Amino acid sequence: MIKKIVTITALCIPTLAFAEKQPQRPAQTGKPQGLSVGLGAVGSSGIYIGEKTEIIPVPVIAYESERFFVRGLSAGAALYGDRVFSVNAIANVNMMNLDVGELSTRQLAEKGISKAQLEDRDRSVDLGVEASMRKPYGIISAQALHDVGGASEGTELRLNYQYFWQIDPRLSLIPNVGVEWLSDKRANYYYGILNSEVARGVDAYRPDQVFIPHVSLGANYVINEKVNVFGVAMQKFLPNKVQDGPLVDQSSQTNFYMAVNYKF
Repeated sequence: MIKKIVTITALCIPTLAFAEKQPQRPAQTGKPQGLSVGLGAVGSSGIYIGEKTEIIPVPVIAYESERFFVRGLSAGAALYGDRVFSVNAIANVNMMNLDVGELSTRQLAEKGISKAQLEDRDRSVDLGVEASMRKPYGIISAQALHDVGGASEGTELRLNYQYFWQIDPRLSLIPNVGVEWLSDKRANYYYGILNSEVARGVDAYRPDQVFIPHVSLGANYVINEKVNVFGVAMQKFLPNKVQDGPLVDQSSQTNFYMAVNYKF
């Protein structure tokens, strides 16, 4: 738990990718938004055996200019953009990881596995591109990412549709649906059994490439021209190939995030 908080605080960014789904007004208006800072809290229900739901306080920093940006777990540079279509080069921190020490010894033993046979799964640092198209009926976006940090060395593709529903001048809702595709290397690393673990006696299991759909609902409330409150909850639905993994004991995962931001 302490290791997670230290890592997140050092990054000074929200820990969940869905925090990036806040409205990106610079992309719509072409005007730089500047710097905003805030304090937030993130939570995630565990999917591995014995993991518990955690809520962690985090500092939040976001920056927007005509060319460069930091948005939650992503940073990047604009390659092309107009009021309808944009393409960015991005660097992304994926917070998916497994800490063997947090797993249930009893539940592992029921499957004939000990913690000594297992290895942690590290977070990945990804590089890639994203493209988005903005229409009156919503925003369609896609990302292609590859792990260059040496964790899984795998690839992930993401496709999302979101809509900004302005309830009144202060309150907006952001529903979102999407799907993630994980390559063999990425899926096997996080949801399967590693070759080194097989060598220690754990039965081999590899889900290979998987599709993981999700839905989310965000809300943004403007207190004044400097301060806003943002929150979002996401539900990921794990396919059978993931659920059948010996280290996974959930059929879905819930993530949530909330923050108060101050714009300079």
